[in-house]
Amino acid sequence: MLLDIRNLTKRFGGLTAVSNVSFGIERGEIIGIFGPNGSGKTTTLSLIAGILVPTDGSIVWKGKDISALPPFEVAQHGLVKTFQNPQLFPELTVAQHMRIACHLHIKRALGFGRVWSLFRGMPAELNGTLTRKIDQMLELCRLADKRNEEAGALSYGGEKMLGVAMGMVCEPELLLLDEPASGLGHDEIMNLDAVLRDLRTHGVTLCIIDHKVGFLGRLADRSIALHHGAVIATGKTADVLANEAVVEAYLGKKHA
Repeated sequence: MLLDIRNLTKRFGGLTAVSNVSFGIERGEIIGIFGPNGSGKTTTLSLIAGILVPTDGSIVWKGKDISALPPFEVAQHGLVKTFQNPQLFPELTVAQHMRIACHLHIKRALGFGRVWSLFRGMPAELNGTLTRKIDQMLELCRLADKRNEEAGALSYGGEKMLGVAMGMVCEPELLLLDEPASGLGHDEIMNLDAVLRDLRTHGVTLCIIDHKVGFLGRLADRSIALHHGAVIATGKTADVLANEAVVEAYLGKKHA
């Protein structure tokens, strides 16, 4: 198993945001996490990414407990999280953002020697490798024609796709996506769907949370439903969405 979440719990004072959540992710899957507002979805992804530290439980990545690692070390291990609203620099181009996101690749390649690159410049071979990788990711994320545009000129959908591309250039084995379809129109969602399917064909495992049930219902192989921080259903996505407890959590007991 690629990722094994065991009894994951997060408390903020007297509030339990995530309660004894357990699930696994196999390599090559697209996993969906459903739940109404306040169900613990984003908190769960933040715990996996090392942004938050669990109160209890464990996060086991390829057999190693990474529960106490800081976010940059989690990312170095191959778990990368995107954010619902990418924090971009409006005056920098798409390509410049991608170059910034190459920091993990540079660290792996140069180690502490990367400090000298600030004065001597990037080694030509590594610079060429990064340029090719950036071009590949921009092509994959349908942003190749935007590479020289400033981020401030992108549509909201373009900003979110740039966030995905920046995550991908970090070379993740598991990409955690937080509400990638929120705020997007129909055509942008269909483009996102196609991009995410292409990412899987390139060997990336995906774990996605989103409120757009139709989008995630079509995309996810398996799903986990959360309510009040606890798992209320797991299994094939169609079965989870038809589960009475899940329908009740979204629409109320009358509709369930």
